[in-house]
Formats: sequence, C-alpha cells, structure tokens
Amino acid sequence: MAAGQLGIFRHLDWGDLPMWKIRNPVLRVALGLAVAAAVDLVALYLGHSAPIPESSFVPSSFVIHSVMLLLSLLIIWVIPKASFADFGFTTRDYRFKPTILLWVLPTAVLSSVALFAPGSSRLPGPLAGFSQLQLVLFVWIYASVCEEVLTRGLLQTLVAGDSPRASRTKKLTMPIVVSALFFGAMHLVLIPSMGPAALVPIIMTTFLGFLAAYYRQSTGSLVPAILVHALFNVGGMLPQWVAQWVRG
Repeated sequence: MAAGQLGIFRHLDWGDLPMWKIRNPVLRVALGLAVAAAVDLVALYLGHSAPIPESSFVPSSFVIHSVMLLLSLLIIWVIPKASFADFGFTTRDYRFKPTILLWVLPTAVLSSVALFAPGSSRLPGPLAGFSQLQLVLFVWIYASVCEEVLTRGLLQTLVAGDSPRASRTKKLTMPIVVSALFFGAMHLVLIPSMGPAALVPIIMTTFLGFLAAYYRQSTGSLVPAILVHALFNVGGMLPQWVAQWVRG
C-alpha cells in the first residue's frame, strides 16, 4: 500500500474522540491484545520463513524484531488523531537516575547461580551459538527496543486509552497487568527448545514486563522501559562471559 493511501486514514473525520481511546475498558483490552498478538504472530511467521543461512551474522531474530518494530510503528502512524508521543516516544518527565542500573542485578544473580548447573557453558534455547557481538547488537539493544515498542508502546497505550487511572500514576493498573502478562506469554516460544527450563525465563520476563510497564506508565516514556529491558538482558548473560574469561 502506498504512503499516500495510508495517509488517507489520518485525514478522515473520526469525530472528537480518537479511535484508539475507546471508553469501554474491556474493549480496550480486547483491541490491544488482538493487535499485539497479530503483530507478534506475523513477525514470528515471517522471521522463521526468512531464508537466512545458519552461517549468516544476521540471525532470524533480527527479521522477527524488525517486522515487529515496523508493524508497530505503522499501526501507530495510521491511528487517527494519535501522535507518537502518546505511545511513549518522548522523554516527558523522565530523568535518568543511576539507581535504575541496579536492575541488572536480578538476572545477574540468577545467571551466576545457574553457572553451577550442568550444561551452563552455553546459552540456552535460541541464543545458543550467538557470538558476543551478536548478543550485544541483536539481543541487548535491538530486541529490547523492538519488544518494548510493541508491548509498552503499542499494547499498553491501546489498553490505557484515555483512562485517568492509567495515566502517569504509580499504582498497579490494568494496562500494566495486560502488558506484563502478554510479554511473558510471548516467551512461551522458548518451551520447544528449552523444555521445562523455559519456566525460569518466562517468569523473569513476566516480572520484567511489570517493571517496564510501571516505568512506562509513571514517566510517560518508553526510554526507561527499554533501559530496564536491556539491563535484564545484560545481567542474564554477563556472568557467563566473566566465567568463560576466568576459565580461559
């Protein structure tokens, strides 16, 4: 579809109420989940269908996350009377505080404990075989950005709508719960490659979902959500790298 055709959606007369700010909370949840699930499923399908050689530096996850990011941005762009700032693309009142870096510790501790388990010499599941540079580029940075744009940008904003309780508050709200549980459910795809061991990352990603959603809601910005997401990824891998370096 041409850019001019997509632009038509933004110039139609939708009335005074933005289409994405539905008043019924049940409908907001249903709409948000339907849209986010569709984006995630299309991204997974296209990513696994992409003819990427196993020897390629670019992993299939790059395609998955690229489709996820592009579709999320496209949907936000065509929503009438909505701006990217509404979906977290702003710093708003967020001010960086060094204490946020402490969120590297939960996964760092778990990863350190896991070093004593059998088979701890390699990363689990779909990350097995990744080089350190690939992990930094495609997991620490790119995956953190793309997944947060979908879950905390698109999904959480659609669920929140214009609800005053879901706007800039520090309380636990429905948008936080929905966003977090959906994010945890996204990682159920780890089960085929990891088996029962996938339960740990699924629990941790769900916890991360609550944390990132809280930051997104309380600051109005995606920046701290992306940052804590990246910190969880760093903490989950860095102890293993240190152990490998010590072992020589």
